[in-house]
Amino acid sequence: MKKVLFLIVFLSEIIGLYAQQTNNDEVIIGNKIYKYNTNWFKISQGIGYHFSLGQIEYNTLLSYSFRIKKYWFQAGYHVSCDRFFIKPSMQRLNDIFLLYGKRKEFNKYNIAAFAGLSYAYGGTFHHAEWNDGRITQWYLGFTQPGFICSIDLTYKPVFDLGIGTSLFASFNKRYNILGIQIHIFLSGAYKGKIE
Repeated sequence: MKKVLFLIVFLSEIIGLYAQQTNNDEVIIGNKIYKYNTNWFKISQGIGYHFSLGQIEYNTLLSYSFRIKKYWFQAGYHVSCDRFFIKPSMQRLNDIFLLYGKRKEFNKYNIAAFAGLSYAYGGTFHHAEWNDGRITQWYLGFTQPGFICSIDLTYKPVFDLGIGTSLFASFNKRYNILGIQIHIFLSGAYKGKIE
């Protein structure tokens, strides 16, 4: 886990060096005007490895990335569960988060790295008991602070719309996940047409 954290911090520092060369200019593609470094919305779906139980889980993440002056932030919701998306399960991690990050945007690519704190809550498998010929599973509920980090690599076939891959990790005392996601990138970069 220390190697993973080191890799995430290292990559975010590299992105940070590139992101210092912020481009706030507009670009014209065809007859459309786009602006660099606008806010964006991300929808992600993927799989992750649950360290405590040693199993693969499904996860979903919704986030909004925004800039205050020259600083980037990301707010959102992450859920990881042993069952796919909306199926109910007691085995579940929910994260409500606010992250700080770095971003570098090109005409066809967006690279971003974010890390920060989360409010983590949910339930995790504790033990199983055999009673009267039946297995009963017991879960432990939790509510605690957590830490989330992610690195996004996005290909943008259109300047304000893209698809990409996210590497992410969510850590807290009870439920630690490391995984990969496919995401959709929706930006507010479109500013109008040239008449």
